[in-house]
Amino acid sequence: MRKWFLALVFAAPLAAQAQAWPAKPIRWVVPYTGGGITDVVTRLVTQKMSAPLGQPIIVDNRPGANSILGSDLAAKAAPDGYTMLTVIAGYAANVTLYQGKLPFDPIKGLVPVSLAAIAPLIMTANSNLPVKDMKELIAYAKANPGKLNFGSSGIGAAAHLTTELFKQTVGVDMVHVPFKGTAPALTALIANDIQVLVDTPSSLMPHVRGGKIKALAMFSGRRLSAFPDVPIVPKREGRRSNPPPG
Repeated sequence: MRKWFLALVFAAPLAAQAQAWPAKPIRWVVPYTGGGITDVVTRLVTQKMSAPLGQPIIVDNRPGANSILGSDLAAKAAPDGYTMLTVIAGYAANVTLYQGKLPFDPIKGLVPVSLAAIAPLIMTANSNLPVKDMKELIAYAKANPGKLNFGSSGIGAAAHLTTELFKQTVGVDMVHVPFKGTAPALTALIANDIQVLVDTPSSLMPHVRGGKIKALAMFSGRRLSAFPDVPIVPKREGRRSNPPPG
């Protein structure tokens, strides 16, 4: 099983600065709902940046279409250095999935600034799902094709693509239910509206420890010291030579 990680990148509208910067508050667009890793990392970084810059940084959550709505807003903002954007790996997928259909040109409208964070992904399940690890999930999904729903923070998100790859690799049929961010997907998982959710440990592990959901496996090359009780995804578990289409 290949490793999947979520990368957060800071970007901004292309700009040519002609005056001292910053001279006014900065708007920082987060194209997802509050509470997810994109929002949390952005707020941690902006808190550290605000004092040295001498200006407030206003975080503006604009969820929708797996970051397309927020990215469009940032890309079309005035190129004066006062609009920033945090995007994730799904942003690169958007350019491929919606090639020629995006409402903005990511190459002409935005410029990358810095890599902000890299995190592994973890697969979790509703507490009432009768499985305790990845092997049992695969067996259950194969015995109940099409009856399990898995969520994601949006179509083309890293969590979505990782779960789709997992489905094809092990040969199971689960139904994708996209949300506008991690927070609503997590709410649906706890309520059993979906049964499986892949996202970052920082977003999901507090709820695992609180007994609201359960962790099945980490998409990582080795166990993380912060979560030693969570196993990694077996490299060859359930692998099939001819993955099913879709």
